[in-house]
Amino acid sequence: MASWGVVSMVDEPAPLIAAFVGHHLALGAAEVHVCLDRPNPAAQDLLAGVPGAVLHADGEDGWRYRSFGRRPENMNARQKYHASRILAQTRLDWILHCDCDEYLQPSGDAIGALLDRVPQQAAWVQVPVAERVEIRGQPLADIFGGAFRLPWEGFATEGGQVYDAEARQLLQGGVCGHTMGKAFVRSGRGLFIGVHHGLTHYPAARRSPDLVKGGGMRLLHFDGLTELQFALKLLRYGLADRPGNPAAHSRARWAQIRAIAADAACGDRLRALYRAAKTISAEQARALSGRKLLRGWAPGIAQRAAGVLPCPPDLRAAAFDRALIAHEGALFDLIRARTGFDPEALAAK
Repeated sequence: MASWGVVSMVDEPAPLIAAFVGHHLALGAAEVHVCLDRPNPAAQDLLAGVPGAVLHADGEDGWRYRSFGRRPENMNARQKYHASRILAQTRLDWILHCDCDEYLQPSGDAIGALLDRVPQQAAWVQVPVAERVEIRGQPLADIFGGAFRLPWEGFATEGGQVYDAEARQLLQGGVCGHTMGKAFVRSGRGLFIGVHHGLTHYPAARRSPDLVKGGGMRLLHFDGLTELQFALKLLRYGLADRPGNPAAHSRARWAQIRAIAADAACGDRLRALYRAAKTISAEQARALSGRKLLRGWAPGIAQRAAGVLPCPPDLRAAAFDRALIAHEGALFDLIRARTGFDPEALAAK
């Protein structure tokens, strides 16, 4: 059966990193490579001695891969660097690149068995995305609860049948985040890994045409595990707002960024933004289900992680938000000074 691993560049609270690693190891990954974008002693403690968990310090190789020579300033460039370096060095058959808020979800078969079925001429699998959405009135047991909506090809013309005008402005293809999925790339083919694609050239970022889509897998994208993390993500983007380069984000993401920037000091408005972008009513859930655009998977991420990790983290929303505030203290201070945003106003209790 095919061997496989995961690589991710991370700068998240330690409990989330541990859950990410534990989930994928439990699914059968031989290695999960965690490339720390800055030091994270708590994550190192949680993952110490866990077989298959491989933590990489930022710049541990002196940025020598492809004679790069320096730390890429752009986050996406660093992701490409780490993922491509791990792919070039691995002895495994396949490497998946995804973020720490993205979790592989297979069909009934093992991942290795699914990869064995990929035609030999295919050099990578484009794993499609499903994005977590909360159904109002249904409590979440932990940060991984909820349902999962799929990208909607007819959203531009049909979205008004399910969503109001405010929500439609905040969604692209029926989801908040990306619709492209992520790349599971075969080793030994001379490819590189971009943020979302298998590449034939590194500097030019040319996508390899030798792919299959799906492969019996989905990537569950949470795009904000809690209200607070979703707000922080948008506020961080706002700090690096580049109006002259709108291609850096989708139209909907720009709408989200500008909406939160306009009302960052108003907790009620931020909660309303989250409600519009990240939650649906029971009626909307039925409408999406009728269109085969909603799945009720129970991904079991916390349970999988607990079966692998010697010290399973607390993955309830309140505990996660406390860890997030501790991890991002300096950033929250900067955002508070610039916008008046108070993280405690959104933190789960």
